[in-house]
Amino acid sequence: MRSFKSLNLLLLVLTILVISLPCFSVATTKKWMPPELTKWHVEIVNGLRNNAALFVHCKSKENDLGIHNLSAGRNFSWSFRENFFHRTLFWCYLRKGDAHANFNVFWHDVLLFYKCGWKSCVWTAKDDGIYLKDFIKDSEELGEKWEPGS
Repeated sequence: MRSFKSLNLLLLVLTILVISLPCFSVATTKKWMPPELTKWHVEIVNGLRNNAALFVHCKSKENDLGIHNLSAGRNFSWSFRENFFHRTLFWCYLRKGDAHANFNVFWHDVLLFYKCGWKSCVWTAKDDGIYLKDFIKDSEELGEKWEPGS
């Protein structure tokens, strides 16, 4: 009977540790808040060379954020809070000259949250594709390649 109580206590302690691990690892970069309470920011940056323009059209199921033509070095951004059911999804259509890309820029995913520093998802359009800023690694990773045609 005593070993059964000890086992239950050990399981309780382990469960609490596992649940709180994300809090400790995120605490070094930001005060931890549940994703649905965080005010998220998404930014699309025109990082194309040769002063190329970037066509941007982003939307969600509920919000069409309109069409934007970004000149070189300019950006388009918006802020929102994730819905309670974790179904918030934003996607964008980007076009440069003779290529385009259609991809998700925000969705409920803990890995994405870590890369975005639990606050800001920054996507930069470059000549070879669209990159997501990874705030944890302080680097950019290729998220989407351009498809030929417009």
